[in-house]
Amino acid sequence: GTDESKGTDESKGTDESKGTDESKGTDESKGTDESKSTDERIVADESNGRSAHGTKKRKRKRNWLDRVLLAGVVVVALALIGLVSGYAYLQYRFNQVTKVTVKHLKAAPVGQPFNVLLIGSDSRANVRSSDQSHLGSEATAGGQRSDVVKIAHIIPATGQVSVLSIPRDTVVSVAGNTSQIGKYNRINATYNIGPDQLVQTIESDFGIPIEHVVQINFEGFRGAVDAIGGINLNFPFPARDTYTGLDIQQTGCQHVNGGYSLAVARSRHYEYKKNGYWQTDGTSDFGRIQRQNAFLKALINQAETRYNPLTLNAFIGSVVRGVTIDSTFSVSDLISLAREFHTFSSQSLATATLPTYSTDSSEFGYLGSVLYVQRPQAEQVISQFLGQVPEVAFTPPPGPNGVVSTTTSTTPSSTTNPTHGSTPGTSASTSTTTTIETDFDPTPC
Repeated sequence: GTDESKGTDESKGTDESKGTDESKGTDESKGTDESKSTDERIVADESNGRSAHGTKKRKRKRNWLDRVLLAGVVVVALALIGLVSGYAYLQYRFNQVTKVTVKHLKAAPVGQPFNVLLIGSDSRANVRSSDQSHLGSEATAGGQRSDVVKIAHIIPATGQVSVLSIPRDTVVSVAGNTSQIGKYNRINATYNIGPDQLVQTIESDFGIPIEHVVQINFEGFRGAVDAIGGINLNFPFPARDTYTGLDIQQTGCQHVNGGYSLAVARSRHYEYKKNGYWQTDGTSDFGRIQRQNAFLKALINQAETRYNPLTLNAFIGSVVRGVTIDSTFSVSDLISLAREFHTFSSQSLATATLPTYSTDSSEFGYLGSVLYVQRPQAEQVISQFLGQVPEVAFTPPPGPNGVVSTTTSTTPSSTTNPTHGSTPGTSASTSTTTTIETDFDPTPC
């Protein structure tokens, strides 16, 4: 019995031991599971950490791109606002410019060559009292005449510009209503009642169609020059004109303001000091035309360096009281011209003067000293200027005998394009024009 009991005890011990082992096994298994769970959590946490880090990086990248895009949008918006506001201000200024209806203008074809009549008015209506000593007043010179008559031929496709000058004392067959100034008169007299009769006369006498008109008075001229900061002219000799107030004492390249520019452009009694003596330019209107052309080139040079919307606005703002344009001229036309020609070089500007001659014997002695259109040279110059034979039939102005003729027998072709220093003769018969070399006129610098 004892042995069996012992066996039982041993069996029990064995069972307990086995139970203990099983229990231990269970504990170890549990430990293994716990360890495995911990590892999985660590891996999961690390995975979650990497995922969160990547999300933050992507978010930062998106924020950076958003800021760049936002900045771009802001810049574009500001630029558009600037353009719109600049255009609005330009339109506001443009609306202040005086417009005039010119009934006989031709329609300007889009993109095709066109002609702009440039008129320098000698009206003293707005001349300041401080300037009347050399510009005159309405009391001394009432009304208005075209002190300057130039036609600009503009070719948008090639960016070419040429200018034809018509001497103000040229006798023409007046078009339209002749009750005030007669059938024949100086071309500058046709402007007395406005630009329309001048446009008619140019088209009928010379076959040149006019699409636009720009007229400028003394104040507008001066303001235009000052708006772009003045111009540069080289004076080889000291120069003066007591009639216009010109007084240049230094030689060489001079920076000239609006007042002196006006004095140069208007000078018909130009004097220059050479070898210690004051000498007179005897070419009168021909010399003045050459100085006006030099002024135009200097103005182009200065405008080329100052092209921007602010300068354009300042330019218009300075001339609103001194410039009149035809009513068909739009602000879009102005912007288009400024954009297309802002790099135009003065060296590319072609200039010509209508060939004329003078004589003492004339049926038009009541008009004083006048000039007559020289033919057929005039037609040749006009055809070259337009790049084609004029479309409108040429109705020539009269000769000194009052007869409209087709040729001038004794005038030489050397006057086809008189240069500065060419002096019209004054003999009783139709005179020749002698071209001489001169070195006294100012030039752009």
